[in-house]
Amino acid sequence: MTESVTARFWKIFSAPGEAMAAVRDNPRWTLAALALILVMTAFGAATLHITGPENVDMMRDTRFGRMLDDEQIAEQYARYDDISGTDRLLHGLQTGFGVFVGVFISGLVYLLFCKLAGGTGSFAQTMGAVYWSSLIGVGLGSLVKWPLVLAKQSAFSVSTGLGLLAPDAAPTSATYQLLGFFDFFVIWSLVVLVIGFQHVHGFDRNKSATVTVMSWLLMNLAMFGLGRLFM
Repeated sequence: MTESVTARFWKIFSAPGEAMAAVRDNPRWTLAALALILVMTAFGAATLHITGPENVDMMRDTRFGRMLDDEQIAEQYARYDDISGTDRLLHGLQTGFGVFVGVFISGLVYLLFCKLAGGTGSFAQTMGAVYWSSLIGVGLGSLVKWPLVLAKQSAFSVSTGLGLLAPDAAPTSATYQLLGFFDFFVIWSLVVLVIGFQHVHGFDRNKSATVTVMSWLLMNLAMFGLGRLFM
């Protein structure tokens, strides 16, 4: 009997083992990717008036930002004084598709390391496990943060992880960036991804956890290192 779309979405949160067994048989990764794009498009559009100026604040403290004069910085802030619906939609779509690309690239990295570890899963099965688990780490995480960002009028001050231990850390600081990796929803999604790779690649629990966590750490440390080059 074919699993319904609604059941797949529900099970990824409530019964990840059953959901990932279904991913093995029918990945439906493009469906999960579309859901992720829609959620992040809505989040990006709704919070642009907050995230836009905050991103300019952060840019000012980077190497690139320090090359700009006061007039150029003022022009960057002025872009967010009167945001049209079209601007919100375009930014939202940029956010949504940016997340799609980021998750896709991480899926390729996971696929590489799983194959090196002797995994038997296909491209579609790996992408299925990665995108469906990302509905927790990225999708649900953003939905929970959405009202908090609007209430605080700040995205940088909202944390659902270890970032709570350093509430006053600057967004460009190494502390802020490192703690940001250890988010409750990200860890939850990693646990689900471990289960996913068990099913699609035939790993036992320990091997799946090792491959998943090591790949995740490598990707995050690489991004952290690249980001620090521009600080």
